[in-house]
Amino acid sequence: MRRRTYDEHYDSVFKYILYLTGNIDLTHDLLQETFYRFFKQDFVKKERALLIKTARNLVYDHFRKKRILSFISLKEDKRVDEQPLPDEIVERGEEVAVLYRALQQIKLSYRESVVLRYIEELSVKEVAIALGCSEAQVKNNTARGLKALRQVMEGGEDDA
Repeated sequence: MRRRTYDEHYDSVFKYILYLTGNIDLTHDLLQETFYRFFKQDFVKKERALLIKTARNLVYDHFRKKRILSFISLKEDKRVDEQPLPDEIVERGEEVAVLYRALQQIKLSYRESVVLRYIEELSVKEVAIALGCSEAQVKNNTARGLKALRQVMEGGEDDA
């Protein structure tokens, strides 16, 4: 069971921690600690959400000491059969850079909800578990986050 859980959730937890830290070495350290703490517990439902919550807490604990927090965008290309053309790579890189800068300008609670819902593709319930809040709050923060993100990307001021 442990191997299946590890194999099934490794990539998403790794990317989530990397979104928060921007540091590959730190990500590996916190990822190891996340799975260690998870496996010390008895069997739980909603494995992915609990792993994300554990990872989030570890990242926040680390950065409380450092007083920094950033996100990086690593949205993977899900196309398997075709390789992107060079101009597509450049265009995608520019879009990612714009999105990354825009994400940095919105309120942290909105940013977390948007990243977990649309980049990590967690359900509302899983995001609520990971962030330790209600599903209604996740829906509100996601909607407000998308609105603020849209305003920032269109050149307006965000409301965060």
